[in-house]
Amino acid sequence: MKRLSSDLGGAWHPGQGQAAVLVNPATQAPLCEVAAASGLGEALHWARTTGGPNVRGLTWRRRGEILGTLAKLLHSAREELITIAVANGGNTRGDAKFDIDGAIGVLAGYASVGATLPDAAGHLVDGESVPLHKGSKLRAQHVLTPRHGAAIHINAFNFPAWGMVGKFAVAFCAGVPVLSKPATSTAMLAARIAEIMLASGVLPEGAFSLLLGPAGDLLEHVGRQDVVAFTGSADTGARIRGHQRVVATNARVNIEADSLNAVVIGPDVQPGSELFDLVIRDCAVELTQKAGQKCTATRRIVVPSAVLDDLRDALLDRLQSIAAKTGDPADENNRMGPLSSEAQQRDARSGIAMLASRTRRVFGDPDRKAFAGVDDGVGYFIEPILLEATLEAALEATAPFHQHEVFGPVATLLPYDGSVEAAAAIVSAGQGSLVGTVYADDRDFTTRATLALAPSLGRLVLASEKIAAASMAPGCVFPVANHGGPGRAGDGSELGGKTGLGLYLQRTTLQGGAAELARLLGAE
Repeated sequence: MKRLSSDLGGAWHPGQGQAAVLVNPATQAPLCEVAAASGLGEALHWARTTGGPNVRGLTWRRRGEILGTLAKLLHSAREELITIAVANGGNTRGDAKFDIDGAIGVLAGYASVGATLPDAAGHLVDGESVPLHKGSKLRAQHVLTPRHGAAIHINAFNFPAWGMVGKFAVAFCAGVPVLSKPATSTAMLAARIAEIMLASGVLPEGAFSLLLGPAGDLLEHVGRQDVVAFTGSADTGARIRGHQRVVATNARVNIEADSLNAVVIGPDVQPGSELFDLVIRDCAVELTQKAGQKCTATRRIVVPSAVLDDLRDALLDRLQSIAAKTGDPADENNRMGPLSSEAQQRDARSGIAMLASRTRRVFGDPDRKAFAGVDDGVGYFIEPILLEATLEAALEATAPFHQHEVFGPVATLLPYDGSVEAAAAIVSAGQGSLVGTVYADDRDFTTRATLALAPSLGRLVLASEKIAAASMAPGCVFPVANHGGPGRAGDGSELGGKTGLGLYLQRTTLQGGAAELARLLGAE
């Protein structure tokens, strides 16, 4: 069986000891294996001392050009990568394209960011210089410089392409070398992308390292100039943030964790309208795309009691057609594939049982055994599950649907009285989310809802009848938009165009005479 290798210290390492077998989650057929790598302290030191100077030595604009070249390389390998994603990720072809095209899009997006930056290495000027006090000849000028450490990226299983490449693009554009650790269960796609990028010869030595298998003692070697960026569960994120070495060094940490994302349907949205149809389309997409394994997937649907029956019926029609075509994603007729692993299937079933204490199940059977294209009981499938709470339960901040994220094709209908106050109480009970959506044409409702919901969200999508035809499902993440959220969602921030570079840059105040600062910073 083929063994995937890590690339550490400029060389490929097949690992050692007991290997983990990667499987096709639809058929459970073994695909390849991964074993633990050693020498992680040396690998990080090499990234800092070799990769760091090499990446920082490139101009800001040149880094953007390299990202553009990598985008084209991955696009040329797109069909091969889709095939791997279908086999190892359990993705339908559409879901595989969503992941891979997202990765290519972030590379292209940060190539565009690079094109706006100086054709020089070194610093970025941050804002205008200001006098220290009225009448002072001394001024303060903020500058941004790349941190002299490595970016340690620990990525989730659900987006092995987009997650790894997206984080890399931002760090590289900022001038910081990367050591990327993909989740093991879907690492086949991440490993192939890494091979393509490293074999291209366009990256300077040490710019990118790949660690497959367990993280081992990686965090024991974190340095003061390093940045740790993690995507995954809140429990693991808390362990990383509280790791003794991370705390001792005050290394910068960015966490993207659990997110009980919600959509709020305004009281003016009526069945038969284009906006109502958009709600149904978006909810079906967010519930079933990537088999619900998205950090931005909609988990809570906040719907006025007056239209609950109509919305439920319309959504059930969509879900029935998808459930009938849930199965082996190698068959392009199927519209939803399996969860990524047996552990994910087990956790999802356990979570559904937990939510059942305060909901009723209106669609789907979490114990269904027969799926298209595979023998009964084979594969890690769960069909779409739609739950519904009562009006009273929806307002209970301690209800399980406000406390626990089921990472699969599961959502809960939460009725409310149509007021902004009730909607805000329901959304905020999730304790911080990556994204929320308001569907409404009533401008007053939208304005008040925006102010009430924004503190709980990293991104808020405003959907109305006027933009329904051009609207995209709220789970789409764009390089120019902030990705992160407060509280439960990790209180992190990624992407956001040029703003996203700040995670990897040190902001320093230069204090001196105006002429001296101008000469130093190249203004004269």
